[in-house]
Amino acid sequence: MSAYRLFLVLSGVGAFAGNAAFTLNLVYQSQVVGLGPWQLVLVGTVMELVCCAAQVPTGVIADRYGRRRSVVVGQLLMGLGLLLWGLVPTYVALLAANAVWAVGAVCVDGALEAWAADEIGAARVGRAFVRAGQLAQVGTVLGIAAAVALAGVDLAAPILVGAATTLALGVTLAVAMPERGWSPPAAGQRSIVGSMRAHLVATAGVVRRHRVLGYVLAGTLFLGLGSEGFDRLAQPRFVTELTLPGTLTPPVWLGAFAVVAAFGAVPLTGLLGRLVDVTRPRRVARLLVAVQAATAGSVICFGLADGIGPAVAAYLAAAVLRHAAAPVLNAWLVANTSSGTRATVFSIWSQVDAAGQIAGGPPAGWVGQRVSLGAGVVTAGAFLVPAVFWFAVAARRHPADVEVAMPDGTCAGQPAA
Repeated sequence: MSAYRLFLVLSGVGAFAGNAAFTLNLVYQSQVVGLGPWQLVLVGTVMELVCCAAQVPTGVIADRYGRRRSVVVGQLLMGLGLLLWGLVPTYVALLAANAVWAVGAVCVDGALEAWAADEIGAARVGRAFVRAGQLAQVGTVLGIAAAVALAGVDLAAPILVGAATTLALGVTLAVAMPERGWSPPAAGQRSIVGSMRAHLVATAGVVRRHRVLGYVLAGTLFLGLGSEGFDRLAQPRFVTELTLPGTLTPPVWLGAFAVVAAFGAVPLTGLLGRLVDVTRPRRVARLLVAVQAATAGSVICFGLADGIGPAVAAYLAAAVLRHAAAPVLNAWLVANTSSGTRATVFSIWSQVDAAGQIAGGPPAGWVGQRVSLGAGVVTAGAFLVPAVFWFAVAARRHPADVEVAMPDGTCAGQPAA
């Protein structure tokens, strides 16, 4: 299988496995494991903290020892974490499973995008990211449907199916995943710690030389601050502050919203894909500004809406835009990083996003508890406004004909020979 097709399969099947495991995960934790509200929050916090702490080391290992190895190990660890998650319904086992899954997730995060950029090539990688985003959205819908169907048998069943699928995907990648575009570093034989230090210094140098990356990281921090509040408060607001039609139960309505958002993001991602060109990073940056501005407006409108109709419209708009924005940001980062530090830069970007999520949930939750859930959502939306500002700064400061090294030796802003 070609690298292009393998990347698409991994994106679609991975999204199916993840959504099958996580769609009703909180129901499993509360009803089967018996966790209370504080324990539920603590489990999520442990996951985010492990993700944040492991981002840089795993990114350095991917740059030093190969992206293929990092992705394969990550898939296997995620599968083992989910397997422990579903087989041992205790609080301690759940904390351990979250930690194992989180390490696996950050092994894949960044390394997969860097692998795709190196193996697919500059001419097709932008299209690959967009098409992978579409397939991931389809996988999301199928995963949600599988979770709902399997939960009727046993609440642990969707998690175990997600675990088995993830493990099978890891074994498949170990056999079929090529790695021809990556070259190991020169045989200086630094220790892992020394290699981490050298890569971090090199990445900091990239950010200093190319300030636009710094602006994007600042925007990413605020994206994380806003996303966690929206994720935690949106569904409770539908249940407690808004009146959903009585024709369906609230869980069914919320599941329907998730499916509509995932399907709605497919054509939008395709439209954005026709506008994304990694050899024109300034254009990609402007597109990102427009998408994030629309997302911030939709989140704020959802928090302010009183009627169910406007609230559903704003919620779906925000959900669709958030789905569709990820491939655009991935393409932008690829256009502004070289192969040698790409995995590390992606990992630092993910670490900044995780730090924002850790810090952003409590303020929005406090406002939601003291004032209203709608006010908490508005607070989350307010965090997104500075993100739009920083992305706008990045777009404005981006040189029109910037030369950024690409995996095939060409430069962004210059056509290949």
